[in-house]
Amino acid sequence: MKSLPSVRHFLSDKERCRVSDRRIRRALEEVLSRLPEVVSQALLNGERPLYIVQSSRIGGVVTLGFPSGLTLLTLNEALKERPLGQIVGIVAHELAHLALGHRFVSWEGKRKLRLRGEYEADALACQWGFQGELMAALLTGVEEEASRRRERVS
Repeated sequence: MKSLPSVRHFLSDKERCRVSDRRIRRALEEVLSRLPEVVSQALLNGERPLYIVQSSRIGGVVTLGFPSGLTLLTLNEALKERPLGQIVGIVAHELAHLALGHRFVSWEGKRKLRLRGEYEADALACQWGFQGELMAALLTGVEEEASRRRERVS
């Protein structure tokens, strides 16, 4: 693991990192410190300032890039219910979207584009070394969806 001063500085910035849950903050620290140096520096100190917030109002994890250059990563509070490794995988995936230049795309009418972007983010997160954590999160997501579908049929 590389030196953590810039990561810890970012996490202590109450304007740019508004995440109160300790486990989600721990996952952020782990991911940001394991990223390639050029990627972490671009996210933390680049031209498009990164802001991370924890919210109970957003239904999942949302990555938004605004024309002004502001980049917002919103993490749903429900993440704290997942095991730490899965949170790490999800955060790595979302940061991969940012590194790839993906911006929020509405779901309606853009499913193929959206799915391609999801696969690209998965591939980059795996390239960065988060394949185990990401696979655990994806498997849990598939199992949860299968359970919901079984309940609807019953």
